[in-house]
Amino acid sequence: MKNIKKLFRQYLPFAQAGVKTELIYKAQIFMWIFISFVEALFVVFLYAAVYRNAPDGMDSVINGFTFYDMVLYMITSFLFSFVMGAGDTSYNIYTDIKEGTIANTLTKPVSYRLRHLFTFLGGFFLEWVVILLPFMVVVYGIFLGLGLLKVSLGAMAVNALFFLLFSVLAGMLNDAISYFVGMMVFYTDHMFGLNMARNTLQGFLGGRMVPLAYMGPVGVVFSFTPFAFLNSVPVLTVMGKLLLNDILLYLGIAVAWLVLIEAVNHLIFRHAMKRLSVQGG
Repeated sequence: MKNIKKLFRQYLPFAQAGVKTELIYKAQIFMWIFISFVEALFVVFLYAAVYRNAPDGMDSVINGFTFYDMVLYMITSFLFSFVMGAGDTSYNIYTDIKEGTIANTLTKPVSYRLRHLFTFLGGFFLEWVVILLPFMVVVYGIFLGLGLLKVSLGAMAVNALFFLLFSVLAGMLNDAISYFVGMMVFYTDHMFGLNMARNTLQGFLGGRMVPLAYMGPVGVVFSFTPFAFLNSVPVLTVMGKLLLNDILLYLGIAVAWLVLIEAVNHLIFRHAMKRLSVQGG
């Protein structure tokens, strides 16, 4: 317990730095919120056209989703994806390498990995509390009040607790993947293509634009990839679309992915240090 307290005291300043970094660019945060809602609105219009042309019209149920389920899924998905974008460890590593600051960082008595993790978690926590939580309380309150979400208040409370747990795991998984992309810069010396590939996989395999339930058996396979835990699984959990057994299974898989990716990151970091070539410093 003492070691854990010491660890948090040592790395808490990095989390505070992550919070301050996010607060500096307030205008950028509001701009991205606006863009996210505009994107969600366009996707809702697209699905409105799909449901209007379905056999039962707007009352149709497609792959377990009513039209209002789809609207709620899209809003939650875009909000959650926005919070996942708090900070960018891969870009920070790229900057460290290009500007040569990594040489100074590695000489300090702190873990390079934990430094980036706590910096990300600081910004992530801020946006989760200040942006995601208030918006979701309002949106889900409206849907529950209008009877558009068929979930009891008790079940909603349980789903919200699991959503909180999945949010923590999603944040750590997201940063682990971002750190992996950053480690690849040691070998490629470029990041643009790597980030493009990551964002494409994260958007498609995570079910951000199209729910994985729409993809049939392929979607079932995708739901077990680490990208599904960055969007699809947390969103379906808070909507009450997953059974308790499925939730517990996904929790175990998410933890397994986190341990595996962090282990790979550790091995890559040790190898990358042997071929480190600092530029700009």
